[in-house]
Amino acid sequence: MVDDRRFSSAIEKATQDLRARDSQAIVVNSGGVVQDNALHLRILNRTAVVGLEDWTVRWVDGGEPDVDMKVVLLHYLLGSLGRLKNSWITFREVEGGSLYFSAYNQAALIPLVKAFESDPEGFARNAESLGGRKVQRGDLSYDLYVFPFLVVNVTVWKGDDEVPTSGNILFDSSASNTLRAEDLAHLAMDLVRILKRGKL
Repeated sequence: MVDDRRFSSAIEKATQDLRARDSQAIVVNSGGVVQDNALHLRILNRTAVVGLEDWTVRWVDGGEPDVDMKVVLLHYLLGSLGRLKNSWITFREVEGGSLYFSAYNQAALIPLVKAFESDPEGFARNAESLGGRKVQRGDLSYDLYVFPFLVVNVTVWKGDDEVPTSGNILFDSSASNTLRAEDLAHLAMDLVRILKRGKL
């Protein structure tokens, strides 16, 4: 995991970059809406409010997102092209994904399997509570709109006496243009933690 100082530096850099951009283009490409000079952006089943002048982030219902989620959100605003490609890629297929795969596997895929291999009902319940849409992939699979133009698929295959339970996380292929591999790794780790507790 990245330490807080690097998170703070990343937020500062992203904020500077956003201030130099056309805020209207950012709004359109984000999939959010403007209310009271702030961008309201859906993140799973909650709404974030992003100031269009200072680019601060808070939840519309109070509090602030975790610092790593803030970084991913700001980078999403910088990178989103405002559309999905409706095709899937694995983390390894993202540029630089192979370099982070070992950490990604340890922090996202293995915890996903451990959390839900004996609790598929919990996986289904929590995914649906976060706005997930059940799809036909694996034994239990949900598409989750983390952001309006960033969809993640989480799938679990049930094991048996011969084959262990396994899981995978896929990204709409537009994600490779929207976020860097490091951001997608943090996003996947966060998503698994959110799924485990059933709320954002």
